[in-house]
Amino acid sequence: MMSSPVPSSNSQAKPFRLAWFGGVGEGGVPAMARLYVKGLLDAGVEIDMYVADTPNPCLDSLRSYPNLKVVTTPSWWKWNKWYSKTAALAFVSGTFSRVREHIRLTRLLIETHRARCYDCVFQISQTELFEMGKRLNELPPVVVHPCTHAKGELRWHRAESAYALKSESRLSHYVTRFFLAYRARNQAGELRKPALVIGPSNQFVGHLVSDYKLDPKRMEVLRHPIILPSYHKPLPPREDAPDRPVRLLFASRISVRKGFEMIAALSHRLNDLAGRVTLDVAGARTLWSDYTKHLNELNPTIATYLGNLAHHKMLEAYDSSDALIVPSHYEPGSLVVGEALSRGLPIIASEAVGPVEVLSPPACRTFPQGDLDALEQLVRELIDELRRPGMREAIAQDARAQAQQLFAPEVVTGRLLALLKNAAGTG
Repeated sequence: MMSSPVPSSNSQAKPFRLAWFGGVGEGGVPAMARLYVKGLLDAGVEIDMYVADTPNPCLDSLRSYPNLKVVTTPSWWKWNKWYSKTAALAFVSGTFSRVREHIRLTRLLIETHRARCYDCVFQISQTELFEMGKRLNELPPVVVHPCTHAKGELRWHRAESAYALKSESRLSHYVTRFFLAYRARNQAGELRKPALVIGPSNQFVGHLVSDYKLDPKRMEVLRHPIILPSYHKPLPPREDAPDRPVRLLFASRISVRKGFEMIAALSHRLNDLAGRVTLDVAGARTLWSDYTKHLNELNPTIATYLGNLAHHKMLEAYDSSDALIVPSHYEPGSLVVGEALSRGLPIIASEAVGPVEVLSPPACRTFPQGDLDALEQLVRELIDELRRPGMREAIAQDARAQAQQLFAPEVVTGRLLALLKNAAGTG
């Protein structure tokens, strides 16, 4: 009887080849993207990353991987030029620049794919496919991972219009309205083109299905990964410092749908706790939504505006705080939730915040979106709870455990690779 041939011990399966669209960097989506890239590279995936040719120290830190190739196209866009001197000009010209770069990079991708086939294309953050969507027959399966959608942004831009116009000009406000409406109409068709659409939460996937009439069978959920600290911040016992005020933190864009008006109102409702509680506000405007003039509505007895913090300063803010408040009216992913949990902070968040659908007490407490009375009640209850002996450490341990279980990079990246392989037909 003839024996079957035994594979050579040095034979290896063909590596998974991925074309990546999306930037990496510090803070927010770019930092999350870097975790994805690093995890995939560590898993042996060959990645060609298509990005604009701009200085990027975070990308440079990944170049030592032999299975990473960076493909760039020149970018003409720069800050402090005539086309970027104002927020409105920077928003319009920056959008135009990114579209042109996307088209050029798509053409480079197609040329490379003809010579050496990719298994899959993965695009993070950017929803529209532009040229890629017109040439799907020349490409491998495309997977898109949007972190927000224009219909959701448009919904809250309309709902908060009166409040917004007290802080921003009518021209920029309605130019943004037109732009969001255009994108909302366009995205419904664009999101029908990819082989798979990945969203950061179940409720965000639900928004896409209901707003854009998408097929839920072509959609999956992938939580945002976060960098887990290699240490646990010291938590001084409350009995040793009974007079130290409880420090609450709001870390977000000071713009539409983030619930800033609730934070301003809360700072006044907590006036009777002056000296026992503080409320720190960190963040800045966006190019297309500016609520910073509403910062003067904060109660100075309770609240302090810290400004826009760099990512390492943001981590320090977590470590000096006792709890994070996230009152957003629409929030698909919320990286700050995972980051704060990983540093032992309990979360008080609205039910519209995506990650809370998989979190539980005592680390996470939720209130109905927009319910200021419920928010105030939860804050007061948590302040009292944090002053009880031993409760802070118990809550911190639960927060860290949930962050490790749900948002650890190896957990999330492993699922991402499985989704990409399934979309490519190789899983």
